Amino acid sequence: MITFIYKIIVGIRNLMYDKKIFKSYKSYIPVISVGNITSGGTGKTPFVIFLVKHFKGLGLNPLIVSRGYKRKTRGQIVFNSKSKRTLQDVGDEPFLISLVCPETDIVINKNRKEAIQWAERSQKKYDVIVLDDAFQHRSVCRDFNILLINNNQNLSDCLPKGQLREPIKNIKRADCIVFTKSSSLASVPSIIAKSNIPTFKSKESFSLSSSGYKCGVAFCGIGDPDSFMETLESLSIKVLDSIHFKDHQKYDTPYINRLESLLKTANQTVFYTTQKDWVKLPESFLKKYRGVFVKMDLSIKDPDFKNLLMKKIN
Repeated sequence: MITFIYKIIVGIRNLMYDKKIFKSYKSYIPVISVGNITSGGTGKTPFVIFLVKHFKGLGLNPLIVSRGYKRKTRGQIVFNSKSKRTLQDVGDEPFLISLVCPETDIVINKNRKEAIQWAERSQKKYDVIVLDDAFQHRSVCRDFNILLINNNQNLSDCLPKGQLREPIKNIKRADCIVFTKSSSLASVPSIIAKSNIPTFKSKESFSLSSSGYKCGVAFCGIGDPDSFMETLESLSIKVLDSIHFKDHQKYDTPYINRLESLLKTANQTVFYTTQKDWVKLPESFLKKYRGVFVKMDLSIKDPDFKNLLMKKIN
C-alpha cells in the first residue's frame, strides 16, 4: 500500500514537469546531471570524481552542485579543500569529493536552481556544472542526463518494496545509462535492453590505503554493502567479522562503541572500511586502531562515451 501511494505521488510530480506545469530552469552554462533511479549504491560519488577529473584534464573549470545530504548547516555554502569546512558543514560525499578533487569548487544548496544562478553570476567563469544526485531533481534543465544503474539491485518495484526511487520506465529521461558494479549485463531489465538509450559499462578498480595487513573486521555505511564485502574478498582480505550500517551513517558514540565491541569480540585491532566511512570516523578511533580503507576509482574506457559527453556540452 505504501509503495502504491509513493508511486502515485512520484507520478503526479513527474507529470507536472512533463506537462510544463512545473518549470525547469535553463542555464547558459552546460549542465551535466549524474543520478540514480534507485536509493543509492551505484558508485555515484566515484563517477562524479571521474567526470571532474576528465573536465580538468581538458583544461575546463568544472563546478559541482550538491544538496549536501545530512549536513548540519543551512543556506548555500561554496567551498573546496582549501576552505575551512568540516564534514558536518557540507555532508560526507561532498567532503570526500573535495579531498580527491582539491581545486574544484563545490556548491552546497538543496535549491539547485539557486546554486546555478549563483554560478552564472560568479566571476570565476565555470565552464561546466556537474549536478550530483540529480536525476529526480527536475527543476533544472540539463544538457546531458547520466543515469547510473547497478543491476545487482532490486529493480522490480519502488520504495519501500523495492529499491527504485521511481518506476523503471522513467529511464526514458536519461541521455545515457551507465551500468556500474556489474560483472555481467545478462540480468538487465528488458525495458532497458529494448530502449534506444546509449548504454555504457564502467570499469572499477580498487586499492587499499595500507597493504600491511591481510585480515581484520569490516564495516561500512553505504547503499550497497554487499559490493564492499565482495571487494575485500577480491583483494584477498580475510574478514573475521563484519557489520553494516545504513547509508550516510554518522559515527557518534553509540556506533563507535559497537565497532569497538566488534573488534574486541574478534580479538582484533585491524579494521577495513570504505573511504566514505573513513572520513567520518573520530580521530581518537583512528589513532586507537589500525584502520584500512578501500579506495575506488571508476572510469569508462569506451571512447564513444566521452565523445557523446563533449558533443552535449559544446
